[in-house]
Order: sequence, then C-alpha cells, then structure tokens
Amino acid sequence: MFLPENIDLAYSERYNLSIRLSPNGFSFCIYCPGDPSIFHFQETGLSGKLSYIDNIKKLIFDLGFFSQTFNQVTVTVVSPFYTLVPEAYFEKKRIEELFRFNFHETNGVILTDSPLENDLRTLFNVDEEVHSFLSRNLWNPTFHHHSSILTRLFISHRGDETGKCCFADFHDKYVTIVCFSGNRLLSTNTFLATDPHDTTYFIASVWEKLTFDQSTDRLFLSGDIDSQRATIDLLKKLIRWVEQMELSPKVILTEEQKRMLPTDILAALCV
Repeated sequence: MFLPENIDLAYSERYNLSIRLSPNGFSFCIYCPGDPSIFHFQETGLSGKLSYIDNIKKLIFDLGFFSQTFNQVTVTVVSPFYTLVPEAYFEKKRIEELFRFNFHETNGVILTDSPLENDLRTLFNVDEEVHSFLSRNLWNPTFHHHSSILTRLFISHRGDETGKCCFADFHDKYVTIVCFSGNRLLSTNTFLATDPHDTTYFIASVWEKLTFDQSTDRLFLSGDIDSQRATIDLLKKLIRWVEQMELSPKVILTEEQKRMLPTDILAALCV
C-alpha cells in the first residue's frame, strides 16, 4: 500500500491513526501531531459481495499495519442512529434501555461518547462484530460518533452568537443539523440528503419547530458543499444569513483535500 515517504511506520508511535466507518465506506488517515507536513488520507468503497464485517476484516488484514502501536487510535462511526441524554439522567447500566427508547429495531453494542457541552452524552450503536473485531485488532482504540465531533466543532465556532444559529454539515449523502440558542444546544439530527427539495424541507422544518427567525438567525454550512448547490440555492431563498464555515486545520492540506475531506476529520485536525 502506498504511503507518503515522510510516514515511517517503523516509528508508528509518532502518529495518530483515525478510522472512519460510514454506511457504505471505510476510510482512514494518518498524521503526526508534531509535524503539520505529515498527513495521509485514504478512502475505500465496500464490496457488495462481502458483508460489512467481512469487508472491514479484509481491509484491516490486507493493509496490515493497523495493529501497530500508534500514538492515538480513534474510530468514528457515521450513522443517523444516535440520541442525546442529559448527564442527570445518564446511568451506564441503562444505556441500552435509553437508546432503545428512540430506536426499537436497531441492533449492536450501544456506546457512549464523552460528554458534550451542557452535560449531554451521545449514545450510538455499532455492529457488535465490527466493534469486537476492531477492539481486538487496533491499539487501544476509542470510539466516537460523528455527531459528537461535529457538535464540539460547532460549539467552538459559535463564538459570541447571542441569538439562534444552525449548522448544517453535508456528508455521506446525509446532512447533520446542529442548532444553538446562545450557548445552549437545542438539537442535533441527521437526515438523508439525496434530494434538494427534501433536504431543504428537513432544514426548514427544524427551523420552524425551533422558532428560528428566517431573516435574522444564521445558517452555517460545511462539508460536501459542491454536491449540494441546488439545496443551498433553495435555502438562500428562505434564509437571509447563509454562510459557509471556514476551518483552519493544523496540518498542510491541498485545496482539494480541504474541500473533499469530511468535516469530522477536519475537526480533529483543527485541535
């Protein structure tokens, strides 16, 4: 497998490894926290001839280096199946019950991400075989949900907003919508974003339910903007203040990488 010449896995403990599991794909990036010139991203589609877990196993074994001792290993799970639980109501022994309250038909192991602002936890599920396999074959991995990473990023970019603001990130044929009123998180949802009219309707419905003001409150866009031009044109007819969010990763990226990399990956590179 090709890696840049400046990545020497004989010294894997220098690098961070980040794996991203999306509904129809697998990707990873390797970067060095102390050297902004070192970064590699690779994305792979999944074979329709294999099950999801068999695809993951084949990729891990074929590439061969994932079990090495990296400085940090993270696994980001991208899915619409997650729910927020206030810290006051959170009990570790009840996470399955809390998750199943919203998602009755989903299977897998239920995980909890680290607390968000306002003492909220994100509960999400991962295929049990996938979780078990990666836990055994990666060096001390931590599992995160893409919505938690995005929410933390949007909290940092909310700045001194005193009114309401909404962030919409386009990724993996989905849109993740995170809304705030001042410093209070109002909601986070992930919807399919394959049709411009449906996507516009989802975002407009969130605004209506949360009583946003179409002329004064702000909508920030990020992610796969190029594929959503029709949606954005519709949104600009409904909402006065629509802006594209600018990120400043601490690694050296090409303009194409800045445009094409998922926002949750860019968020990790901004820390």
